[in-house]
Amino acid sequence: MNIMKLTQAELASTTGSQMLKWLEKKSTTKSEYKRLYEDFKTIIIMQQAGFYEQADARLLQWKHLPMPVEYYTYRLAIASKAGGRRLARKRFKALPESIQKHAKLKPWRQAVNQNQWWMAATGVAAAGLLFIGIQAWSPNSENVAPKEETDQKIAQQLAALQTEVEQLKKENEKLNTDQKEKTEAEVKQEESPVKEKKTTKTSGLKPEAALKEAVAAVQAKDYQKANDLLSADVLKNKETAGMARFYKLIAAGKLKKTTQADYIAYREDFPKSGYMSDVLWMQAVYEQKYKKGDYRATLQELAQQPDNEWSYAAKAILSGKSTLGD
Repeated sequence: MNIMKLTQAELASTTGSQMLKWLEKKSTTKSEYKRLYEDFKTIIIMQQAGFYEQADARLLQWKHLPMPVEYYTYRLAIASKAGGRRLARKRFKALPESIQKHAKLKPWRQAVNQNQWWMAATGVAAAGLLFIGIQAWSPNSENVAPKEETDQKIAQQLAALQTEVEQLKKENEKLNTDQKEKTEAEVKQEESPVKEKKTTKTSGLKPEAALKEAVAAVQAKDYQKANDLLSADVLKNKETAGMARFYKLIAAGKLKKTTQADYIAYREDFPKSGYMSDVLWMQAVYEQKYKKGDYRATLQELAQQPDNEWSYAAKAILSGKSTLGD
């Protein structure tokens, strides 16, 4: 398959959302996955916004933890978007040999090596292999294969992880069924003789629950729902205010309901926010798109932030090596 078609198919699938659900579930029992879960939410937003280079750089920093094979297909799709076949091939070759040979990576193996005859002899791993560990990324170990594990240890690990996958699938199926039934009931109610004004019900939700649903809505690109869920109660609650205001900026921005003052107000109200670089970036994009204020001054402020993908991007733009798109 053509690598661009393969990339589009991968990003159009539900792999990203499935990975997010898997990480969320793992983070409730294993603390080391909590940071990856929070990080992956940001990566999803980067993907949706088209910041593939930044998403690729962020994924490159992930450390050694067992992950689903779907992670690697998503990883390669992001690399392909960030740097085309050349970068996708580089990321593919950096994977341990056992991952490269996995059956689910066969399309990628063919796509990144279409002109390399020697890849035709590459075998595939056992069809039942669903999970394998990530090789720790470092300048000296990026291309080093992981240590061999015994068949018994792998089998035990796969059995445990397979059980988790099946359980998660059942939960997702039940959630989809419940949602379908709920939607059908709402449609039936709307079609009944007695019609009530349609409103987004948020009063029955606690701020934490409303915020969680809003985050999921943003990830699903349902920005209107997210904007409605982030009501005044959620935005003013001490426990949810910081994160809620950030996602409000994203949702309202997509709906073209933000102003320059909204970004400035967030920065003034949450000067120590972990989302400061993200907000500065969004403000710069807004200022450049709508010709409000001095977006280069905002980029200069962003460039002074601790090193991250946004500050790197700001420095690249200010130096003329890149441009700030709409």
